Amino acid sequence: MRSITLLAQQLATLTLTVLLVACGEPKSVTHSTIALADCRLKDVDSVVRCAMVAVPEDHANAQNGKTLNIHVAVLPSLARRAEPDPVYFFAGGPGQAASDIGRIVSVLGELRKHRDIVLVDQRGTGKSKTLTCATDADTTIDSLVQTLTATDAEMERDRLRCLATLKGNPALHRTDDYIDDVEAVRKALGQKKLNVWGGSYGSRVALRYMKRFPDSIRTAVLDGVAPTTLHLPDDALQTSEAELRSVLAACGASVGCNKSYPNTLATFDTLLAKLKAAPVRAQIPHPGTGVPIDATVTDRTLVSLLWPLLYQPEATRMVPALIALAAAGNFAPLAATATATSISNEDVAGALRLAVLCAEDMLGRTPVANPRFDAITQLFYSACKDFPHGKVAPEFFEPTVSDIPTLLLSGNHDPVTPPSQANLAAKTLSQHKHIVVAGMGHIVSPHPCVRRIISKFTDAGTVPATADACEAELTWPQPLFYASPLEAKP
Repeated sequence: MRSITLLAQQLATLTLTVLLVACGEPKSVTHSTIALADCRLKDVDSVVRCAMVAVPEDHANAQNGKTLNIHVAVLPSLARRAEPDPVYFFAGGPGQAASDIGRIVSVLGELRKHRDIVLVDQRGTGKSKTLTCATDADTTIDSLVQTLTATDAEMERDRLRCLATLKGNPALHRTDDYIDDVEAVRKALGQKKLNVWGGSYGSRVALRYMKRFPDSIRTAVLDGVAPTTLHLPDDALQTSEAELRSVLAACGASVGCNKSYPNTLATFDTLLAKLKAAPVRAQIPHPGTGVPIDATVTDRTLVSLLWPLLYQPEATRMVPALIALAAAGNFAPLAATATATSISNEDVAGALRLAVLCAEDMLGRTPVANPRFDAITQLFYSACKDFPHGKVAPEFFEPTVSDIPTLLLSGNHDPVTPPSQANLAAKTLSQHKHIVVAGMGHIVSPHPCVRRIISKFTDAGTVPATADACEAELTWPQPLFYASPLEAKP
Protein backbone atom coordinates (compact mmCIF):
# COMPACT_ATOMS: atom_id res chain seq x y z
CA MET A 1 0.00 0.00 0.00
CA ARG A 2 1.18 3.53 -0.58
CA SER A 3 1.17 4.33 3.12
CA ILE A 4 3.41 1.31 3.64
CA THR A 5 5.72 2.18 0.75
CA LEU A 6 5.94 5.82 1.79
CA LEU A 7 6.87 4.64 5.26
CA ALA A 8 9.49 2.44 3.69
CA GLN A 9 11.00 5.49 2.12
CA GLN A 10 11.07 7.40 5.44
CA LEU A 11 11.81 6.81 6.82
CA ALA A 12 14.17 -3.56 14.79
CA THR A 13 15.37 -18.35 24.47
CA LEU A 14 14.69 -21.93 24.05
CA THR A 15 16.67 -25.01 23.24
CA LEU A 16 15.21 -26.06 19.93
CA THR A 17 15.85 -28.01 16.80
CA VAL A 18 17.01 -25.74 13.97
CA LEU A 19 16.49 -26.81 10.38
CA LEU A 20 18.79 -25.44 7.68
CA VAL A 21 19.07 -25.88 3.94
CA ALA A 22 20.78 -24.13 1.07
CA CYS A 23 17.57 -23.98 -0.94
CA GLY A 24 14.23 -25.72 -1.26
CA GLU A 25 12.49 -27.33 1.72
CA PRO A 26 14.25 -27.41 5.13
CA LYS A 27 15.81 -30.60 6.37
CA SER A 28 17.11 -31.44 9.80
CA VAL A 29 20.70 -30.88 10.78
CA THR A 30 22.44 -31.29 14.08
CA HIS A 31 24.67 -28.93 16.03
CA SER A 32 27.06 -27.09 13.70
CA THR A 33 26.38 -29.11 10.57
CA ILE A 34 24.86 -26.52 8.27
CA ALA A 35 24.15 -26.93 4.58
CA LEU A 36 25.65 -23.66 3.34
CA ALA A 37 25.95 -22.97 -0.37
CA ASP A 38 27.77 -20.31 -2.39
CA CYS A 39 25.73 -17.17 -2.98
CA ARG A 40 26.04 -13.47 -3.76
CA LEU A 41 24.95 -10.45 -1.73
CA LYS A 42 24.40 -6.92 -2.92
CA ASP A 43 27.43 -4.65 -2.44
CA VAL A 44 29.66 -7.56 -1.35
CA ASP A 45 32.41 -8.34 -3.87
CA SER A 46 33.27 -11.87 -2.79
CA VAL A 47 31.24 -15.07 -2.87
CA VAL A 48 29.66 -15.80 0.51
CA ARG A 49 27.86 -18.79 2.01
CA CYS A 50 24.10 -18.88 2.51
CA ALA A 51 21.38 -21.12 3.90
CA MET A 52 17.70 -21.02 4.72
CA VAL A 53 16.98 -21.70 8.38
CA ALA A 54 13.70 -23.08 9.70
CA VAL A 55 12.97 -21.76 13.19
CA PRO A 56 9.82 -22.00 15.32
CA GLU A 57 7.23 -19.41 14.37
CA ASP A 58 6.55 -18.98 18.08
CA HIS A 59 9.65 -19.64 20.18
CA ALA A 60 7.52 -19.73 23.34
CA ASN A 61 5.38 -22.51 21.83
CA ALA A 62 7.90 -24.41 19.73
CA GLN A 63 6.20 -27.74 20.37
CA ASN A 64 3.37 -26.87 17.96
CA GLY A 65 5.78 -27.58 15.10
CA LYS A 66 5.11 -24.43 13.06
CA THR A 67 8.28 -23.03 11.49
CA LEU A 68 9.46 -20.06 9.45
CA ASN A 69 12.30 -20.03 6.92
CA ILE A 70 14.97 -17.44 7.73
CA HIS A 71 17.82 -16.45 5.42
CA VAL A 72 21.35 -16.59 6.85
CA ALA A 73 24.58 -15.50 5.14
CA VAL A 74 28.12 -16.14 6.39
CA LEU A 75 31.05 -14.10 5.09
CA PRO A 76 34.03 -16.32 5.93
CA SER A 77 37.02 -14.79 7.64
CA LEU A 78 40.04 -14.02 5.49
CA ALA A 79 42.27 -15.65 8.10
CA ARG A 80 43.41 -19.24 7.70
CA ARG A 81 42.12 -19.90 11.20
CA ALA A 82 39.35 -17.53 12.24
CA GLU A 83 38.71 -16.41 15.77
CA PRO A 84 35.81 -18.38 17.29
CA ASP A 85 33.68 -15.29 17.96
CA PRO A 86 32.13 -13.94 14.72
CA VAL A 87 30.57 -10.51 14.16
CA TYR A 88 26.80 -10.32 13.66
CA PHE A 89 25.41 -7.25 11.90
CA PHE A 90 21.94 -5.96 12.77
CA ALA A 91 20.32 -3.72 10.15
CA GLY A 92 18.22 -0.62 10.64
CA GLY A 93 14.65 0.30 9.91
CA PRO A 94 12.92 -1.66 11.28
CA GLY A 95 12.48 -3.26 7.91
CA GLN A 96 15.96 -3.57 6.43
CA ALA A 97 17.40 -7.04 5.96
CA ALA A 98 20.90 -7.81 7.19
CA SER A 99 21.70 -9.31 3.79
CA ASP A 100 20.92 -5.94 2.18
CA ILE A 101 23.49 -3.90 4.13
CA GLY A 102 26.48 -5.18 2.23
CA ARG A 103 27.75 -1.64 1.78
CA ILE A 104 28.34 -1.06 5.51
CA VAL A 105 29.59 -4.63 5.92
CA SER A 106 32.14 -4.01 3.16
CA VAL A 107 33.17 -0.67 4.67
CA LEU A 108 33.88 -2.50 7.93
CA GLY A 109 35.66 -5.30 6.08
CA GLU A 110 38.64 -5.04 8.43
CA LEU A 111 36.57 -7.15 10.83
CA ARG A 112 36.81 -10.08 8.38
CA LYS A 113 40.57 -10.30 8.82
CA HIS A 114 40.11 -12.41 11.93
CA ARG A 115 36.40 -13.23 12.18
CA ASP A 116 33.47 -14.52 10.17
CA ILE A 117 30.65 -12.06 9.60
CA VAL A 118 27.13 -13.42 9.98
CA LEU A 119 24.00 -11.78 8.57
CA VAL A 120 20.64 -13.09 9.73
CA ASP A 121 17.69 -11.54 7.93
CA GLN A 122 15.06 -10.38 10.38
CA ARG A 123 11.90 -12.43 9.90
CA GLY A 124 9.71 -10.55 7.44
CA THR A 125 12.63 -8.85 5.64
CA GLY A 126 14.87 -9.60 2.67
CA LYS A 127 14.73 -13.23 1.64
CA SER A 128 12.87 -14.12 4.85
CA LYS A 129 9.42 -13.68 3.30
CA THR A 130 7.47 -14.51 6.44
CA LEU A 131 5.19 -11.44 6.53
CA THR A 132 3.85 -9.96 3.31
CA CYS A 133 0.93 -8.07 1.84
CA ALA A 134 0.05 -6.74 -1.60
CA THR A 135 1.36 -3.19 -1.98
CA ASP A 136 2.17 -0.72 -4.69
CA ALA A 137 5.80 -1.77 -4.23
CA ASP A 138 4.76 -4.89 -6.15
CA THR A 139 3.90 -2.76 -9.20
CA THR A 140 6.04 -0.90 -11.69
CA ILE A 141 5.26 2.49 -10.09
CA ASP A 142 8.46 3.80 -8.58
CA SER A 143 8.69 5.39 -5.15
CA LEU A 144 9.11 8.97 -6.39
CA VAL A 145 5.95 8.75 -8.50
CA GLN A 146 4.10 7.36 -5.47
CA THR A 147 5.34 10.19 -3.28
CA LEU A 148 4.30 12.83 -5.81
CA THR A 149 0.90 11.39 -6.75
CA ALA A 150 -0.54 9.47 -3.79
CA THR A 151 -3.78 10.94 -2.46
CA ASP A 152 -5.27 10.30 0.97
CA ALA A 153 -8.07 8.26 -0.62
CA GLU A 154 -5.60 6.11 -2.56
CA MET A 155 -3.50 5.52 0.55
CA GLU A 156 -6.56 4.42 2.50
CA ARG A 157 -7.57 2.08 -0.32
CA ASP A 158 -4.11 0.53 -0.40
CA ARG A 159 -4.01 0.23 3.39
CA LEU A 160 -7.18 -1.84 3.29
CA ARG A 161 -5.76 -3.86 0.39
CA CYS A 162 -2.70 -4.72 2.47
CA LEU A 163 -4.85 -5.81 5.41
CA ALA A 164 -6.95 -8.01 3.12
CA THR A 165 -3.91 -9.74 1.61
CA LEU A 166 -1.73 -9.97 4.73
CA LYS A 167 0.13 -13.29 5.04
CA GLY A 168 1.97 -14.24 8.21
CA ASN A 169 1.44 -13.42 11.86
CA PRO A 170 2.49 -9.82 12.70
CA ALA A 171 2.16 -10.58 16.42
CA LEU A 172 5.23 -12.83 16.11
CA HIS A 173 7.39 -10.34 14.22
CA ARG A 174 8.68 -8.22 17.09
CA THR A 175 12.26 -7.39 18.01
CA ASP A 176 12.46 -10.21 20.55
CA ASP A 177 11.20 -12.74 18.00
CA TYR A 178 14.14 -11.78 15.79
CA ILE A 179 16.56 -12.10 18.70
CA ASP A 180 15.25 -15.60 19.39
CA ASP A 181 15.95 -16.45 15.74
CA VAL A 182 19.51 -15.10 15.97
CA GLU A 183 20.15 -17.01 19.17
CA ALA A 184 18.93 -20.19 17.49
CA VAL A 185 21.30 -19.59 14.57
CA ARG A 186 24.20 -18.96 16.96
CA LYS A 187 23.59 -22.32 18.63
CA ALA A 188 23.21 -24.13 15.33
CA LEU A 189 26.51 -22.71 14.12
CA GLY A 190 28.19 -23.96 17.29
CA GLN A 191 29.30 -20.47 18.32
CA LYS A 192 29.73 -19.78 22.05
CA LYS A 193 30.26 -16.02 21.86
CA LEU A 194 29.62 -13.39 19.25
CA ASN A 195 30.33 -9.71 18.67
CA VAL A 196 27.52 -7.47 17.45
CA TRP A 197 27.30 -4.32 15.35
CA GLY A 198 23.92 -2.63 15.34
CA GLY A 199 23.05 0.51 13.38
CA SER A 200 20.01 2.67 14.19
CA TYR A 201 17.14 0.21 14.89
CA GLY A 202 19.83 -2.50 14.84
CA SER A 203 21.27 -0.93 18.00
CA ARG A 204 17.93 -1.59 19.71
CA VAL A 205 18.21 -5.21 18.63
CA ALA A 206 21.75 -5.34 20.06
CA LEU A 207 20.72 -3.77 23.38
CA ARG A 208 17.84 -6.23 23.79
CA TYR A 209 20.15 -9.13 22.87
CA MET A 210 22.65 -7.93 25.50
CA LYS A 211 19.88 -7.84 28.07
CA ARG A 212 18.28 -11.19 27.28
CA PHE A 213 21.36 -13.28 26.43
CA PRO A 214 24.35 -11.58 28.08
CA ASP A 215 26.43 -14.77 28.06
CA SER A 216 26.22 -14.94 24.27
CA ILE A 217 27.86 -11.58 23.56
CA ARG A 218 31.53 -10.65 23.82
CA THR A 219 31.43 -7.03 22.55
CA ALA A 220 28.86 -4.62 21.12
CA VAL A 221 29.17 -1.67 18.73
CA LEU A 222 26.10 0.57 18.65
CA ASP A 223 25.95 3.23 15.93
CA GLY A 224 23.07 5.74 15.96
CA VAL A 225 21.80 4.45 19.29
CA ALA A 226 18.05 3.79 19.56
CA PRO A 227 17.21 2.38 23.01
CA THR A 228 13.76 0.94 23.65
CA THR A 229 12.83 4.15 25.47
CA LEU A 230 13.00 6.01 22.15
CA HIS A 231 9.54 6.05 20.57
CA LEU A 232 9.13 6.22 16.81
CA PRO A 233 8.04 8.26 15.03
CA ASP A 234 7.48 10.93 17.70
CA ASP A 235 10.94 11.21 19.28
CA ALA A 236 12.75 10.97 15.94
CA LEU A 237 10.54 13.60 14.36
CA GLN A 238 10.98 15.94 17.32
CA THR A 239 14.76 15.83 16.96
CA SER A 240 14.47 16.03 13.17
CA GLU A 241 12.45 19.22 13.52
CA ALA A 242 15.13 20.59 15.84
CA GLU A 243 17.81 19.71 13.27
CA LEU A 244 15.82 21.46 10.54
CA ARG A 245 15.68 24.60 12.68
CA SER A 246 19.41 24.28 13.34
CA VAL A 247 20.20 24.01 9.62
CA LEU A 248 18.10 27.04 8.74
CA ALA A 249 19.54 29.01 11.65
CA ALA A 250 23.01 28.22 10.32
CA CYS A 251 21.89 29.55 6.94
CA GLY A 252 20.80 32.77 8.65
CA ALA A 253 24.22 33.07 10.27
CA SER A 254 25.98 32.52 6.92
CA VAL A 255 26.58 35.71 4.94
CA GLY A 256 26.25 34.03 1.57
CA CYS A 257 23.28 31.81 2.45
CA ASN A 258 21.35 34.54 4.25
CA LYS A 259 21.85 36.94 1.36
CA SER A 260 20.47 34.41 -1.12
CA TYR A 261 17.76 32.94 1.11
CA PRO A 262 16.76 35.34 3.90
CA ASN A 263 14.25 34.21 6.52
CA THR A 264 14.25 30.62 5.23
CA LEU A 265 12.38 29.18 8.23
CA ALA A 266 9.55 31.67 7.69
CA THR A 267 9.56 30.82 3.98
CA PHE A 268 9.31 27.12 4.83
CA ASP A 269 6.45 27.65 7.31
CA THR A 270 4.52 29.78 4.83
CA LEU A 271 4.95 27.18 2.09
CA LEU A 272 3.98 24.34 4.43
CA ALA A 273 0.78 26.13 5.47
CA LYS A 274 -0.04 26.94 1.86
CA LEU A 275 0.34 23.32 0.73
CA LYS A 276 -1.66 22.05 3.69
CA ALA A 277 -4.52 24.39 2.86
CA ALA A 278 -4.43 23.83 -0.90
CA PRO A 279 -2.19 21.23 -2.57
CA VAL A 280 -0.45 22.41 -5.73
CA ARG A 281 -0.81 20.59 -9.03
CA ALA A 282 2.42 20.61 -11.01
CA GLN A 283 4.14 18.75 -13.82
CA ILE A 284 7.51 17.56 -12.55
CA PRO A 285 9.94 15.80 -14.89
CA HIS A 286 11.13 12.50 -13.52
CA PRO A 287 14.85 13.04 -12.77
CA GLY A 288 15.72 9.59 -14.07
CA THR A 289 13.61 9.39 -17.22
CA GLY A 290 12.52 12.95 -17.98
CA VAL A 291 8.91 11.76 -18.29
CA PRO A 292 6.55 14.38 -16.77
CA ILE A 293 4.80 13.38 -13.54
CA ASP A 294 1.37 14.89 -12.90
CA ALA A 295 2.14 15.65 -9.27
CA THR A 296 -0.06 16.82 -6.43
CA VAL A 297 2.31 18.50 -3.98
CA THR A 298 1.03 18.57 -0.40
CA ASP A 299 2.57 19.42 2.95
CA ARG A 300 3.25 15.70 3.32
CA THR A 301 5.10 15.67 -0.01
CA LEU A 302 7.27 18.61 1.02
CA VAL A 303 8.29 17.16 4.39
CA SER A 304 8.67 13.61 3.07
CA LEU A 305 11.22 14.80 0.52
CA LEU A 306 13.08 17.15 2.89
CA TRP A 307 13.34 14.76 5.85
CA PRO A 308 15.91 12.34 4.32
CA LEU A 309 18.20 15.28 3.51
CA LEU A 310 18.60 15.98 7.24
CA TYR A 311 20.32 12.62 7.82
CA GLN A 312 23.67 13.81 6.45
CA PRO A 313 25.14 17.33 6.76
CA GLU A 314 26.48 17.24 3.19
CA ALA A 315 22.86 16.99 2.00
CA THR A 316 21.53 19.71 4.32
CA ARG A 317 23.56 22.34 2.48
CA MET A 318 20.96 22.07 -0.31
CA VAL A 319 17.94 22.59 1.96
CA PRO A 320 17.71 26.42 1.94
CA ALA A 321 18.01 26.55 -1.86
CA LEU A 322 15.45 23.76 -2.31
CA ILE A 323 12.97 25.50 -0.01
CA ALA A 324 13.38 28.78 -1.88
CA LEU A 325 12.88 27.10 -5.27
CA ALA A 326 9.81 25.22 -4.02
CA ALA A 327 8.34 28.43 -2.59
CA ALA A 328 8.74 29.95 -6.07
CA GLY A 329 6.78 27.03 -7.54
CA ASN A 330 9.70 24.92 -8.76
CA PHE A 331 9.46 21.54 -7.04
CA ALA A 332 11.61 19.63 -9.55
CA PRO A 333 14.97 20.10 -7.76
CA LEU A 334 13.50 18.86 -4.46
CA ALA A 335 11.91 15.87 -6.21
CA ALA A 336 15.24 15.04 -7.84
CA THR A 337 16.89 14.50 -4.44
CA ALA A 338 14.69 11.45 -3.90
CA THR A 339 16.72 9.49 -6.46
CA ALA A 340 19.94 9.99 -4.52
CA THR A 341 19.08 7.54 -1.75
CA SER A 342 20.67 4.09 -1.82
CA ILE A 343 17.59 2.54 -0.16
CA SER A 344 14.69 1.54 -2.40
CA ASN A 345 11.20 0.35 -1.54
CA GLU A 346 12.35 -3.20 -2.09
CA ASP A 347 15.00 -2.77 0.62
CA VAL A 348 12.49 -1.99 3.38
CA ALA A 349 9.78 -4.45 4.41
CA GLY A 350 6.76 -2.27 5.13
CA ALA A 351 4.63 -4.91 6.84
CA LEU A 352 7.48 -5.89 9.18
CA ARG A 353 8.15 -2.23 9.95
CA LEU A 354 4.55 -1.80 11.06
CA ALA A 355 4.56 -5.07 13.02
CA VAL A 356 7.46 -3.73 15.10
CA LEU A 357 6.47 -0.08 15.40
CA CYS A 358 2.81 -0.76 16.17
CA ALA A 359 3.76 -3.25 18.91
CA GLU A 360 6.72 -1.44 20.45
CA ASP A 361 6.59 2.28 19.66
CA MET A 362 3.03 3.48 19.03
CA LEU A 363 1.02 1.00 21.11
CA GLY A 364 -1.33 2.92 23.40
CA ARG A 365 0.22 6.26 22.45
CA THR A 366 -1.22 9.37 20.88
CA PRO A 367 0.82 11.51 18.47
CA VAL A 368 3.06 14.15 19.99
CA ALA A 369 2.33 17.62 18.65
CA ASN A 370 4.89 18.59 16.01
CA PRO A 371 3.26 20.98 13.49
CA ARG A 372 6.11 21.04 10.96
CA PHE A 373 6.24 17.23 10.75
CA ASP A 374 2.56 16.57 11.46
CA ALA A 375 1.94 15.06 8.02
CA ILE A 376 4.54 12.33 8.59
CA THR A 377 3.35 11.72 12.15
CA GLN A 378 -0.17 11.11 10.87
CA LEU A 379 1.17 8.86 8.11
CA PHE A 380 2.74 6.54 10.69
CA TYR A 381 -0.20 6.48 13.06
CA SER A 382 -2.79 6.01 10.32
CA ALA A 383 -0.77 3.06 8.96
CA CYS A 384 -1.03 1.38 12.38
CA LYS A 385 -4.80 1.78 12.40
CA ASP A 386 -6.35 -1.71 12.37
CA PHE A 387 -2.99 -3.32 11.58
CA PRO A 388 -2.79 -6.55 13.63
CA HIS A 389 0.22 -6.62 15.91
CA GLY A 390 1.63 -8.13 19.06
CA LYS A 391 2.49 -6.54 22.38
CA VAL A 392 5.56 -6.27 24.54
CA ALA A 393 5.84 -6.49 28.32
CA PRO A 394 6.63 -3.35 30.36
CA GLU A 395 10.09 -4.84 30.94
CA PHE A 396 10.85 -4.22 27.27
CA PHE A 397 11.14 -0.49 27.93
CA GLU A 398 13.46 -0.81 30.91
CA PRO A 399 17.13 0.03 30.21
CA THR A 400 19.73 -2.61 29.41
CA VAL A 401 21.97 -3.07 32.45
CA SER A 402 25.18 -4.71 31.25
CA ASP A 403 28.91 -5.05 31.79
CA ILE A 404 29.53 -6.17 28.19
CA PRO A 405 32.23 -3.95 26.60
CA THR A 406 30.27 -1.54 24.44
CA LEU A 407 31.31 1.11 21.94
CA LEU A 408 28.61 3.75 21.32
CA LEU A 409 28.85 5.98 18.24
CA SER A 410 26.95 9.15 17.38
CA GLY A 411 27.00 12.02 14.92
CA ASN A 412 26.28 15.36 16.51
CA HIS A 413 23.98 16.26 13.59
CA ASP A 414 22.00 13.00 13.68
CA PRO A 415 18.34 14.04 13.35
CA VAL A 416 16.81 10.76 14.57
CA THR A 417 19.22 9.15 17.05
CA PRO A 418 21.21 12.09 18.46
CA PRO A 419 24.02 11.69 21.02
CA SER A 420 21.53 12.22 23.86
CA GLN A 421 20.01 8.80 23.12
CA ALA A 422 23.44 7.13 23.39
CA ASN A 423 24.07 9.01 26.65
CA LEU A 424 20.79 7.63 27.97
CA ALA A 425 21.69 4.04 27.06
CA ALA A 426 25.22 4.45 28.46
CA LYS A 427 23.95 5.21 31.96
CA THR A 428 23.42 1.49 32.63
CA LEU A 429 26.39 0.14 30.64
CA SER A 430 29.27 -0.18 33.11
CA GLN A 431 31.93 -0.79 30.43
CA HIS A 432 31.41 1.63 27.60
CA LYS A 433 32.94 4.37 25.51
CA HIS A 434 30.87 6.94 23.65
CA ILE A 435 32.40 8.65 20.61
CA VAL A 436 30.62 11.64 19.08
CA VAL A 437 31.77 12.66 15.60
CA ALA A 438 31.32 16.40 15.13
CA GLY A 439 30.00 17.31 11.71
CA MET A 440 28.44 13.92 10.88
CA GLY A 441 24.83 12.75 10.88
CA HIS A 442 23.17 9.35 11.05
CA ILE A 443 25.60 6.36 11.15
CA VAL A 444 29.26 7.30 11.55
CA SER A 445 30.95 3.88 11.23
CA PRO A 446 32.18 4.63 7.67
CA HIS A 447 34.47 7.41 8.96
CA PRO A 448 38.06 6.14 8.49
CA CYS A 449 39.03 6.78 12.10
CA VAL A 450 35.85 5.18 13.45
CA ARG A 451 36.46 2.09 11.29
CA ARG A 452 39.90 1.80 12.85
CA ILE A 453 38.53 2.18 16.37
CA ILE A 454 35.82 -0.45 15.76
CA SER A 455 38.38 -2.95 14.49
CA LYS A 456 40.79 -2.40 17.37
CA PHE A 457 37.97 -2.53 19.93
CA THR A 458 36.61 -5.81 18.55
CA ASP A 459 40.05 -7.40 18.45
CA ALA A 460 40.87 -6.33 22.02
CA GLY A 461 37.48 -7.18 23.48
CA THR A 462 37.80 -4.40 26.04
CA VAL A 463 36.94 -0.71 26.24
CA PRO A 464 40.12 1.29 25.48
CA ALA A 465 41.53 3.15 28.48
CA THR A 466 42.91 5.95 26.35
CA ALA A 467 41.83 7.78 23.22
CA ASP A 468 43.00 6.48 19.87
CA ALA A 469 45.50 8.75 18.13
CA CYS A 470 43.09 9.33 15.25
CA GLU A 471 40.30 10.69 17.47
CA ALA A 472 41.76 14.18 17.00
CA GLU A 473 40.58 13.84 13.38
CA LEU A 474 36.95 13.32 14.35
CA THR A 475 35.77 16.88 13.74
CA TRP A 476 34.51 17.32 10.21
CA PRO A 477 33.96 20.85 8.90
CA GLN A 478 30.40 21.85 8.17
CA PRO A 479 29.69 21.91 4.42
CA LEU A 480 29.09 25.24 2.74
CA PHE A 481 25.54 26.18 1.79
CA TYR A 482 24.58 26.57 -1.84
CA ALA A 483 24.16 30.29 -2.48
CA SER A 484 22.97 29.40 -6.00
CA PRO A 485 22.30 26.09 -7.74
CA LEU A 486 25.96 26.00 -8.87
CA GLU A 487 27.86 27.96 -6.24
CA ALA A 488 28.61 27.18 -2.60
CA LYS A 489 29.63 29.93 -0.21
CA PRO A 490 30.25 30.38 3.52
